[in-house]
Amino acid sequence: MAEASVHISAATEEEAVYEEVTESRTKYVDLLADRRGTSDVRWAVREWHPCVTYKHGKDLTREDVFKQVLSSERIQRNLLQLTKDGKDMDSLLKEASTILDQMGHTQDISNIRKFGVLLPKIMKRIYSRVMINEDGIEKIKACIPDTPVVILPTHRSYADFLLVSYITFHYNLPCPVIAAGMDFMSMAVVGDWLRGCGAFYIRRSFVDDPLYWPIFQEYVQTLVKYSGCPMEFFLEGTRSRSGKCLTPKLGLLGCIAETWLRGDIPDAAMVPISISYDRTLEEKLYAYELLGVPKPQESTSGLLKAMQILKDDFGTIHVHIGEPMYLRSYLDPRLDRRLRSSAPFYFAPLQKNEISACESLGRHTLRSLQKGAVTSVWSIASIFLMEALWRKERSVSFAHLLREVSWLVPIIQKAGGTVALEGTVEHSLNRSLSTHMVAALLDANNDVQVQQIHPVAQMAKSKGRKEVGLKETTVMEALTHILLQHYINQLIHILICPAIVAHILLNHAPSGHCTQEELKVKFEAFQQVFSYEFIFESDYTVKDIHDSLSLLAWNGDIVVSDAGVVGVNGSGQFIFVLESILKPFLFAYHMVLETLKGTERGDHRFNEAALLWICCVLLHCF
Repeated sequence: MAEASVHISAATEEEAVYEEVTESRTKYVDLLADRRGTSDVRWAVREWHPCVTYKHGKDLTREDVFKQVLSSERIQRNLLQLTKDGKDMDSLLKEASTILDQMGHTQDISNIRKFGVLLPKIMKRIYSRVMINEDGIEKIKACIPDTPVVILPTHRSYADFLLVSYITFHYNLPCPVIAAGMDFMSMAVVGDWLRGCGAFYIRRSFVDDPLYWPIFQEYVQTLVKYSGCPMEFFLEGTRSRSGKCLTPKLGLLGCIAETWLRGDIPDAAMVPISISYDRTLEEKLYAYELLGVPKPQESTSGLLKAMQILKDDFGTIHVHIGEPMYLRSYLDPRLDRRLRSSAPFYFAPLQKNEISACESLGRHTLRSLQKGAVTSVWSIASIFLMEALWRKERSVSFAHLLREVSWLVPIIQKAGGTVALEGTVEHSLNRSLSTHMVAALLDANNDVQVQQIHPVAQMAKSKGRKEVGLKETTVMEALTHILLQHYINQLIHILICPAIVAHILLNHAPSGHCTQEELKVKFEAFQQVFSYEFIFESDYTVKDIHDSLSLLAWNGDIVVSDAGVVGVNGSGQFIFVLESILKPFLFAYHMVLETLKGTERGDHRFNEAALLWICCVLLHCF
């Protein structure tokens, strides 16, 4: 487990350089440094050409892509089959053309240049820095000539969509084509502008549409095979409102895997990009949505209203470009693609083993994204502010909060996390509090006051919105908890395995004694329960347990011998923190179990087999 933190190193006034103290000495540079004090217009209209291109790429127009899709063997077979089912060919062709017209992207350099003027102006207003590891850019450059590139960013904010495209334009990389939800297409002006920057629009659900699904597959695979542009999509499918990684969605990933399985491409480089925000743009909106307030419809008017955020401070963004993962290296040991090279399997849907391999690849990619995440000091502070709320306290002295954060930082580093420290922990904590005044305020007495988020009544009862259905006092309390939990969840992947191990040893091992095999069985039961909450890989279970035990032993919380764990310090400070991190999830799942147990037998809303499985697994854990 590498220890890591981010520190400011010597730099000019124009450029701040951060160093991540790891074995590889990764450096982060400020993407906005050379944009301050210079003309954004002059920079955006500079002579621009991609510095490297895919050797098999073609310069395809929008019409060329449409023609390629419609003339493909898959679509021709599909149309023929639909006519046999009684559909009219002319109507089908018209429908297919309409689908493509809605879906298709147009990459226009004039649109990209406009984007290159506007986005830096906004970012300079609301972000102090946008840090990026430039060695990752070199890794992307090395991939592009020989293989299609798939860019897989985390998805925590709408800003992710824009940021990755800005990075490629900034470093003269081929601008990506981006999978975007159909919601954006209906936005006046903005929808066309995003399309011109490379967005192609897809429906949220369409697997059962006999015409849309094959056109979508063929469109994506045509772009991967021939366009020469990187393909960008969000593996999680949608923005994570909770701050945790969501489980992988396999639609686009399956399409790309199928292209390799059929032998249409020799390989594909999957590039994970972790985007970590000091403060999330939509933090309040997410809190309301998680309470049941419907998500506002994307619209240009809504975007203009949201421009009031330009008055706020959102701290720093860290962008970490991870090590490219090659499709062939991951899937080749798991699948025999020779079965896909001829009919009748060439156009057959992905088989169960292929879907399973894609899901494993998705989880492995998400683990890489988590590994590249940078933990803010605010996320650490949120743990202790949440503990205060659990104690019914809304005030913590700054000195106490600083002590708590200071001892936890090196433990997170020891666990493999990277912590963004701007100078000392004290300076970083002060900076975090100034950024997050909505949630916590440092008063004149040097106490940190946890704030009440503004009442929900005005937002819930506004035109076009439904009421939450909860008491206003409940909502006001819940909003603060949800907001803090959002930031705790941004680091929870670092501590969740140690937390599960500690919980097992404290609650399920007699006198804290537990063999390695007993621990593994109970750990795997928790993995089953939390399989939709956290990202686990079955291939890494033994390693996760070993790393967790090593961390707890290093901190003096347990004693480990060859026979297993022989002693647990249940009163340790770190154990208490781990239990507090796990408590909300245990409590929520326990309430689910109690609800299921209380369901009347005559109520058929729950499948009995599924209910039995859930109860057995939960009872095994609790």
